Amino acid sequence: MTESTYLIIGVSLLVAVVILALSIYTFLQTKKVSKIQLELQQQNLMLETSLKKLQSKIEFLNAGSLGLGQRLMNTEKRLTHSLEKQDELVHNNSEQLYRRQADRLLKNSSINVQESDAVTRSEAKLMALVGKKHQDNN
Repeated sequence: MTESTYLIIGVSLLVAVVILALSIYTFLQTKKVSKIQLELQQQNLMLETSLKKLQSKIEFLNAGSLGLGQRLMNTEKRLTHSLEKQDELVHNNSEQLYRRQADRLLKNSSINVQESDAVTRSEAKLMALVGKKHQDNN
């Protein structure tokens, strides 16, 4: 055997060893990639599950907030209506109060002079207005 044959055999062995080493390295890298890919798939599955749970909770909260919003709007309408009625009652009650006071003063028209000093000008005007309305009604 010649030197060139040994050289060719040596180079061939070296190439074979390099190819074997690259094959082993590629195999190991493929294993790592497969393991990482499996972990990523598991994480993806967990994230999808978490996302579905969150979407479900958001839908639940959204439905609840819509119901609460409708109740709040109804309550606001009822409150506004109640306030309007209260204003009407206060206005009507104040007019009725003045009328009752004037009627009471007119019924007690047998007030002597000393007591008439206690009647104010506005009370006298009120008595005159109520007396006029009583005469108009009769």
